[in-house]
Amino acid sequence: LDELKSTRAQQGLSSHKVEQRTPSEESLEKVREKSDEINSLASEVDQKLLALALDLDCVLLTDDKELQNLGLHMEAEIEGFMDEVPDEKLSWEMRCTRCGKKASKCGCGATPERKLSQRSSV
Repeated sequence: LDELKSTRAQQGLSSHKVEQRTPSEESLEKVREKSDEINSLASEVDQKLLALALDLDCVLLTDDKELQNLGLHMEAEIEGFMDEVPDEKLSWEMRCTRCGKKASKCGCGATPERKLSQRSSV
C-alpha cells in the first residue's frame, strides 16, 4: 500500500476490500538472487510483488519493463496492461567505464556502469 503515492489512488483503494499479503522468504530469496545475477534494477517492492505472484501461481500484470524482464527470467506468467511483454530476456553486467573490466567496483577508481551482456528469446 506504500506504493500508492497520490491521495486519489489511496481514496480509490479505500472503497475496495483489500487483503495485504507478503511473499514467502524462499520465493523472495530466489527473486533477489536472480535479480543480482542479471543486474536488474527492479525495486525491492517489485521483487516482493514478483515473489508473491510466484507463490500464488498467478499472472503478474505490469507494464514495468524491469519487472517484466525479471519475471521472464523467473519463468513467471507476465502480462502487460497497456504494453506488450517483451519477447526476449535481457541480462546486464557491470563494466568499468575507464578500463572496461567486468566488476561492480574497479581498482582504477572509475564508476562501473550497467551494460547489456545477453539477450535470449523467451
